[in-house]
Amino acid sequence: MLRTYKPLDEHPVFVYQQYFQHLICEVWCQAQDEILCTDLLSNEFEEIYWERDWVKTAVDEIYEICKKLTDEERADIKEAFFVNNNIEELCEAQKEPIGLDILPDVVEKKMKTFLIKCYSDLITAKEKLDYYNKLIEHQKANYKFCPCCGILPVESTESRYREDNDHYGPKAEYPFASVNFSNLVPLCSKCNKKCKSSKNPFENRRKSFYAFKALDQEFEIVITINNTDATNYGELSQDEISMSFNNDSHKVATWDWLFEITTRYNEEVRQFSKTELRTLANRFNRNTRRKHGATYEEILNDEIENYNIDRYDDRKFLKASFLQEMLNKPEWLAVYT
Repeated sequence: MLRTYKPLDEHPVFVYQQYFQHLICEVWCQAQDEILCTDLLSNEFEEIYWERDWVKTAVDEIYEICKKLTDEERADIKEAFFVNNNIEELCEAQKEPIGLDILPDVVEKKMKTFLIKCYSDLITAKEKLDYYNKLIEHQKANYKFCPCCGILPVESTESRYREDNDHYGPKAEYPFASVNFSNLVPLCSKCNKKCKSSKNPFENRRKSFYAFKALDQEFEIVITINNTDATNYGELSQDEISMSFNNDSHKVATWDWLFEITTRYNEEVRQFSKTELRTLANRFNRNTRRKHGATYEEILNDEIENYNIDRYDDRKFLKASFLQEMLNKPEWLAVYT
């Protein structure tokens, strides 16, 4: 994550995770022939159970299957629930997630389908929009652009729409976290659907940024232009641009893999470089004609300072890094002057 969210733990949507912790650990994992399912349901969940036929049907069917589970299988399900919902520890690779393949078949064949449907059909669009708007309002900084990539704009609180909720731990692999809003990260649709898709950030004990924990340090991106004899700063090629990042290298590697960050940033730099250089060349030429006396370095530094004021608006964090590299490339002026 280029930026992370300040968490909004008190929002009502978090109660759904409590409901399903109760259902899985205190109802299904306690299923017995001599006890009715409804005898174990909490008053809060019983309201959901009786109001929706599809919930009642699924809960009853899974309860009957769970009666046959051994004590060890019930313990495995409970452990998986708690381990796979501790998203922060999974991001830090402090715990290894528990895969569906080592759990009883009922988890993948029945529970998964039901829990995924609960996210899409039980939690209303109005509740999700309200959570999104309050989460955005809760941030100290104004999030106009996706906090993951910083490239695409995101819906404001004045919009009737919201950004995608990305299941950071994919719900197909971690269904117990399907309704856990600590596992649901609002991202732009390109980050969510086109780049990340179903990639699993926790595979092979990868370390990754936790979307609801402040970064240890603000991102700094160093752009390097790899000169050749044919380098034209106004028409850069993909292999002429290199990037490095100042944050945790393991987490950056996962971020890059999930969201194709380096490739996308490379493309963005190549798209705006010509315009940025033309603008600076015009400013430099005006400065010369008007005899203002500002040096090449002063003009560039002024522009870098301006970009850093609102550095996450309109790719300014990338533009400032690009201009920083241009301080080392006075020869670019020859293209325009």
